[in-house]
Amino acid sequence: MRVSKPGSVLFSHRQRRIAGATGGRVHGAGCRRRRQSGAFVPKLAAYALLAFVLWLMVATLVQPLLSSQATRAVLQAPVALITSPINGVVSQMVVHARDKVEPGTIVATVRNPTVSQEILTTLRSQHLALQSQLAQLGNQYKSDNQEMRSVGQEAGVHREASLAQAWEAWQIARRQRDVAHSVVEEQENKVRTNQALLEQGAISEQVMNSSMAQLNTARANAAVAEQSFAGQAQTVASAGQGAFVGTGGSNLFQTLASRREALRNSVGRAQQDAAAIFKQLKQVRDLEEEERRRVEKLSFYEIKASQAGQVHSVLAPEGAYVTAGASLVRVTDCSRLGVVAVFPARVAKRLGIGSVLDVKLTESARPVPARVEQLLPVASDALQSTYSVPFPYAEQGSIYAVARIEGKEPQEAAPDGGSNMCAPGKVVSASLRS
Repeated sequence: MRVSKPGSVLFSHRQRRIAGATGGRVHGAGCRRRRQSGAFVPKLAAYALLAFVLWLMVATLVQPLLSSQATRAVLQAPVALITSPINGVVSQMVVHARDKVEPGTIVATVRNPTVSQEILTTLRSQHLALQSQLAQLGNQYKSDNQEMRSVGQEAGVHREASLAQAWEAWQIARRQRDVAHSVVEEQENKVRTNQALLEQGAISEQVMNSSMAQLNTARANAAVAEQSFAGQAQTVASAGQGAFVGTGGSNLFQTLASRREALRNSVGRAQQDAAAIFKQLKQVRDLEEEERRRVEKLSFYEIKASQAGQVHSVLAPEGAYVTAGASLVRVTDCSRLGVVAVFPARVAKRLGIGSVLDVKLTESARPVPARVEQLLPVASDALQSTYSVPFPYAEQGSIYAVARIEGKEPQEAAPDGGSNMCAPGKVVSASLRS
């Protein structure tokens, strides 16, 4: 029993030493592993920093030297201003931003109730004055025409009376001529008889001479009757043509004829004056109607678009007072959609008129070709005013490339089926096609 005690104690001490030695070794290995792990993290951080520095150098120094990318690029399109030709208040604004318009589309209505109507009033006064003159001429024409018919009827009565008188005188002259010719025949028979008797010695020479004298007298009377008959025949012919041939009432007939001629001239002048006034009245009426339409148009003027495009912005809302020439709406010409890109000086050497740019609306979008039309070291305010939005900022030595997007209708939609491309001011990416 006494001998075994020291042995167990010795054994237990040996176990403790072995355990202590083993634990010490394990503790040393753990410390070494912890020291190795703590040294790896700074190395990894150093490698990451070195990689970042290398990437930054490549991105800032090497890659720009090889890249053809524009530093800035925006979609751009020519702009047109729709202005008001009159002073007034915008009573209605029909269009809004991004609305499409066509030539003739009503954009806005401007009301001006104070438009001058002086010309319209003057034309209306002339219209009424000409109508009054025309009415007076019409009354004068009716009066003269009625009087002319009355005078004509009275003159016709006198003319018919003179014609009847001339016809009666002609008949008397004809009977007198016939009687004279009968007397001449009778005297010629008597002269022939007396000539036979004279040759037989039955009558004397004195009787024969007396019968010859009677024959000559009868022949003279027959010539006078024949002349009178011819004169009466001419008188009848003149009376048949409307001449007054009577011996009584000649002055009255002449007065009636003169009055009828004066009335005929007055009626003719009235007709001519009425035709001229009617023509002038028609012209004044047309001018008055045109002026009325002008006044109505200026009082409630409809302003229309002169070209197709898309409304970029409304400058004068409803209720705003505008002066003549003031801009109401800015319209973007989407059919001439383009891009303005700013390229650094190192790329400028490769740029030229006709160069092709690849334009992307987004990083994932398919590029759209755009052909360079202008290269500008600076963009003046006058040039920028013809476009929808200001040009992007350009650093010293950079150059503006103004390019037009090619395609039939590039404004309809983006190549990738995205949103409408007609969005001036939208930031895009552009690069020179190699």
